[in-house]
Amino acid sequence: MSCSLDDYAPATDRYDECKTQAGQIRPCWGPLANHFAALEAAGIDERSVRIEQLLQENGATFNVESEVGRQTRPWQLGAVPLVFDAESWTRLETGLKQRTRVLESLLADLLGPRRLIQERVVPAELLLANPFFQRAYQGLPSTGGIRLHISATDVARATDGSWWVTGDRTRAPSGLGYLLENRIITSRVYPHLIRRCNIQRMASFFDSLRIHLRSLATRVRDNPRVVLLTPGQNSYRAFEDAYLARYLGLTLVQGRDLAVRGGRLNVKTLGGLLPIEVLWRHISDRKCDPLELEPDSSEGVTGLLRSVRQDQVSVANSIGTVIGQMPALLPFLAGAAEFLLGESLLLPNAATYWCGGERERRYVLEHLDSLVIRQAFAVVGAAPTIPSELSQSAREELVAAIQAKPHQYVAQARVSHSTTPVWAEGRWQPWHVALRTYQLQTAGGVEVLPGGLARANPQEHILGSPPTSGQLTLDCWVSSGQPVDTETTLLPPPDAKITIKRSGDELPSRVAEHLFWLGRYAERCEGIARLLRTTLIRLSGEDEWSVLPEVSRLIAALAAVGQIEPDYAIDELGSAMPKLDQVLPASVFDTNRPRGLQSSIRSMMTNATAVRDRISLDAYRIVRSVSIELGSLHSGPLSDVDMGLIMDRLNRLITDLLAFAGLSSESITRTHGWRFLELGRRIERADQTSEILAAMFAPPIKDERRLCEALLGATDSLMTYRSRYLALIRAEPTIDLLVTDETNPRSIRYQLDQIHSLLAPLPSVSTEIGLGVDEKIAEALLHRMRLSDPQTLGQYDDRGLHERLHELLQLMIKELPKLSDAIAARYLIHAGATQDLTGVIEPPPR
Repeated sequence: MSCSLDDYAPATDRYDECKTQAGQIRPCWGPLANHFAALEAAGIDERSVRIEQLLQENGATFNVESEVGRQTRPWQLGAVPLVFDAESWTRLETGLKQRTRVLESLLADLLGPRRLIQERVVPAELLLANPFFQRAYQGLPSTGGIRLHISATDVARATDGSWWVTGDRTRAPSGLGYLLENRIITSRVYPHLIRRCNIQRMASFFDSLRIHLRSLATRVRDNPRVVLLTPGQNSYRAFEDAYLARYLGLTLVQGRDLAVRGGRLNVKTLGGLLPIEVLWRHISDRKCDPLELEPDSSEGVTGLLRSVRQDQVSVANSIGTVIGQMPALLPFLAGAAEFLLGESLLLPNAATYWCGGERERRYVLEHLDSLVIRQAFAVVGAAPTIPSELSQSAREELVAAIQAKPHQYVAQARVSHSTTPVWAEGRWQPWHVALRTYQLQTAGGVEVLPGGLARANPQEHILGSPPTSGQLTLDCWVSSGQPVDTETTLLPPPDAKITIKRSGDELPSRVAEHLFWLGRYAERCEGIARLLRTTLIRLSGEDEWSVLPEVSRLIAALAAVGQIEPDYAIDELGSAMPKLDQVLPASVFDTNRPRGLQSSIRSMMTNATAVRDRISLDAYRIVRSVSIELGSLHSGPLSDVDMGLIMDRLNRLITDLLAFAGLSSESITRTHGWRFLELGRRIERADQTSEILAAMFAPPIKDERRLCEALLGATDSLMTYRSRYLALIRAEPTIDLLVTDETNPRSIRYQLDQIHSLLAPLPSVSTEIGLGVDEKIAEALLHRMRLSDPQTLGQYDDRGLHERLHELLQLMIKELPKLSDAIAARYLIHAGATQDLTGVIEPPPR
């Protein structure tokens, strides 16, 4: 099927990026047109699927708040890029550079002498009535003589092809990480096409950004510590913050990682406090310092403003730049440009009217149907209100609100957007497109990123919503008439001097905490999956499962680890419960059990997301694959579950988790981060094995052979047992293999040995004398285990019980949680939120 762009029919009342009014394909689109014509429809569809797969593999998502709470949605990237010719882009670039200088001068004035307000170029209400302005912003020093280091501008094309601005982003513009991801993925899908089109590369911009951030350091200049402050993994920008930190080689931190001591900003690590030279903040201005700004904020750090005033840390963008992006400022920007710089604004704004002026308010109320209404001081990209689409009562409420508090509203002319070809539903369609550009201001001037974050939608008004509202994005190409630079890279030059070092104590405590719990939840998921598989094999076998002696013990073990109701482990109560062969398969998908498989998978994903800048992309892909596959397996009634399909998915789940464990073992350097990940795994495996053994060996049973075989299968030790003892299965060697055998990686003894060796290298406070509480517990447990004799543990008492084994297991079940708490108290408690194996992350006590 032909898919030539010659067949593309753009809208006649909009400027089209691909075709002229005469229907001719623009020269910069020529190579794309030839490429897609050769691909045909099947080829474009194939590349669309490939792009979607790459986004999914990389975990490109964004978080949104909805009526049902926070949801994670996949990022969307179209198969066809948006292309601009060099001449058109140069005109836009010139206007963007000037606009950045205008905004910089405006911010310097409004946060300083306020001449614009004194001369009534800007109404005083824009500050005095602005809920996002804080007096603490006034007079804060700039960083390196610049306040607006990184800014973004939302632009659109008029019907004649000219550019106009719909909004500015001066606080901490989002989208850079997604834009970079779009380019990297498109480069993988169309590697040769990008080179043939001479597309300007983005690497030089990001290289300049990294160099600029490092240049802001005032003390340590050779290798300054530059951190990116993110709101956290629940933020809409969690993915891109981790992505940018990894790409630029920055340390990703959250507010609870930081502390101000003696006026200096520090990151809290296992080895103590390490000073920060430069802070690239991606949190709101008002959340930066709970001492002087928003007192309930946990995203910032107490004392940050004081540190800024004392020139102890450089912050980009400067705190207070948020006021530069309020919509109410747009009508006055041209006047500010004339007043401050003596220049006319090159990039006009979309016609905007602040309702605080009487004449403007009257005009707005008389022309509501041709306008859209926005909050005057809104600093987030909330969707506008469209009066012409409101009911009569809603329209009257809007008018009353404007008349009651006119200074809180602005009206904006409906913006026309250009169109661009999008491949959708197997054909070319003209979709409206909006563009967000990015500017970097340094001591040497303003650099504009060649391209931007392009969004496309068939409904024009949807483009007024923020970029993270689920719209289709497009990679943005700026063509050049000559070969482009292919040498720029973020890798250091070959002759750069590098100090050889080993990582260790600089690990932030929060990161150590998440790695610890990632290890625990990953091990918990594997243990539950193995136990489920062992049990389901018997439920689906030829024998009547209700008469198999080991099944009741496996059920008791599943109840002990929280996968099913404890009542099933009690004969008198279990008989009154729903049938087990229906309940157990359904429990695989039960998201309401705090300690069940689904909750453990969800918690594993939460912790992996929190440290995605610290673990390899392969490791993150495994965790993400685990969280997606099992949860999407069944969407119908839980009573109607395919047993065979569940078994297949459990096998794949176990394989994925083993792959994750293999990466942890072979691909992570033996730093403190690895040690906490391993500590989590070892403590969880010891605890879970103790729980399972206690549940299965507790009451007397006549046929321990079948019980031991099931137990060995559930703990991945059956092959080892048979290699030693062939088919002769007895209780004593089974207990030895799973409890006291120091050579079996699945035994409790092996876990205690590992825990002991992992704790030893961890940093300790210089004033500590002797062992810490965690080390004492680990020593005591290991000592007790070393003294335990496997033959004695396997002996029966007068009641037919393994009393010595029961005592040892109960000690483990009691003390291992204490060990986990002691490790948290010593290294992790100051990191903030606390966790336990319930699938819930609890906030710290206040």
